[in-house]
Amino acid sequence: MAKLYFRYGAMGSSKTANAIMVQYNYQERGQNALMLKPRMDNRDGARTVGSRSGLSAPCRYVEELDDIDLSSYDCVIVDEAQFLSKAQVQRLVDIVDGMDIPVICYGLRADFQGNLFEGSHWLMAWADTIEEIKTVCWCGRKATMNARVADGRVVKAGEQIVLGGNESYVALCRRHWAKGELAPMEIRRIAAGKEVYLPLLLEADPSEAMIGKYLEGGELYALLVNGQAAAVAVVAAREDGGWELKNLATAPELRGRGYATKLVKHLFKLYAPRAEKLYVGTSPANVPFYEGLGFAREYVEKDFFADNYPEPIVEDGVVLKDMIYLAKAL
Repeated sequence: MAKLYFRYGAMGSSKTANAIMVQYNYQERGQNALMLKPRMDNRDGARTVGSRSGLSAPCRYVEELDDIDLSSYDCVIVDEAQFLSKAQVQRLVDIVDGMDIPVICYGLRADFQGNLFEGSHWLMAWADTIEEIKTVCWCGRKATMNARVADGRVVKAGEQIVLGGNESYVALCRRHWAKGELAPMEIRRIAAGKEVYLPLLLEADPSEAMIGKYLEGGELYALLVNGQAAAVAVVAAREDGGWELKNLATAPELRGRGYATKLVKHLFKLYAPRAEKLYVGTSPANVPFYEGLGFAREYVEKDFFADNYPEPIVEDGVVLKDMIYLAKAL
């Protein structure tokens, strides 16, 4: 007999990654699994579900169920199921009971205020099997609450549904959610909502157009102090197969506290299994900083600043022309 499953977890518990892997497992066994999501969830683009881990898969919308011939599917998978209405959950129940097709729903249990979403409310009431996908708070305890963060603080007032990723939400244990306490210091990879960090990235690279060339495809990391971004870094793949630190910036009011150094040293650990060297291109004034972290000069790219920036960039009274490249053996 088919069942209706509700697999819930806090933000960052890999719900979407799990959903994509379940679909893959069905396909690997020569079966078809239909991936669905609510139309309102447009964070990963139209008809696409995406995980922070980088996995993605095409999907249809829950609102299109009546137009889909389900007879060719062996399973229905629903991502972001907390956004379903009562009627849509009832439709999934009918698919399970009337067509004997298993339905697996993934979503949040509660919102940023600790209240059930409509979809999760009825899934908790009607699902045959309810399973928790676990993740942890910064303190190490199990995270059960989804905290909404704005300007480095936990907020508990506002609209129930505000779409966002780990730039806007963080999973906390109940105690730290109740107190509104974020990690004293943590480094997080930001997979969605990267544009939030653009003002800080502009501290290191004055061209929004240049940042746009490497930000979307690059990997963005933020060092957060009590929820506030103290330093950010973007690492991007090079054509030669290596990795390059494209941007490193510290909030002006927090400079001189070693946050950029902590972030770069963390990157050494992250990229050591993936590359033999980490490259960085910089100006003469920043060379001593990187040399102090173990980088060594590799080569110079002539006229880089003159060719790629419409306005002259002046450093210590000198107009920059050449980019100095250094590398750190990992």
